[in-house]
Amino acid sequence: MLTLIQYPAAFGLPSASPFCMKAEILLKLSGLEYEVETNADPRKMPMGKLPVVRDADRIIADSALIQAYLESAYGCDLDSGVPEQDRAIAHAFCRMLEERTYWVLVYSRWLDDGTWPKIREQFFGGLPLLVRFIVPAMARKDVRRTLHGQGLGRHRRNIVDGFGADDIRAVANWLGDKNFFLGEEPTSADATVYAFLANAAGDVPFDGPLKKELLTHENLLAYVDRCRDIWFR
Repeated sequence: MLTLIQYPAAFGLPSASPFCMKAEILLKLSGLEYEVETNADPRKMPMGKLPVVRDADRIIADSALIQAYLESAYGCDLDSGVPEQDRAIAHAFCRMLEERTYWVLVYSRWLDDGTWPKIREQFFGGLPLLVRFIVPAMARKDVRRTLHGQGLGRHRRNIVDGFGADDIRAVANWLGDKNFFLGEEPTSADATVYAFLANAAGDVPFDGPLKKELLTHENLLAYVDRCRDIWFR
């Protein structure tokens, strides 16, 4: 049986990582049996990140490579009947979410002084008292350095918020009145789109630029509810 190794549930979500949620939805779409193993410390995982799928003695890291493995090793066709042009559009949207919207999410969680205490408590509240404030401060410093290197952390907060709002509006405009991202049936694109929208809004107990924008789009709210009912009811 396949084993999905991912971060623990948080903020009412199966995982506070959109990439972990994406990987689990891909497994659900595949129809294959799997089990979930949680791990809050991925340092010993390949590339030091999650999600990871274990299949017997094989370890597959990275959600994109997990999808490729499901398709090649098990013959899963997660996008059956989808025209190449629509696949290309979905590819571009998913890369937008994973390569820019993700960093807006990280920024709003880790660098926003109003949100940070909730993140610190959720992720580090179980640490021993002696290190409970040292480790989170070090982790936040690392995130700040990473965002600066990535580039988003060099911008003012209002610019970052605008980038995130632009991305959410683009998703809303493309979705329109469709039930799913590419039509009336879910595809692999929905694994990414829903995972990111759920992490932006869902039941997360804090506001941010992504959530504020998402709440203005009824079609996205209905889409989030629809996907949650299918995959995580």
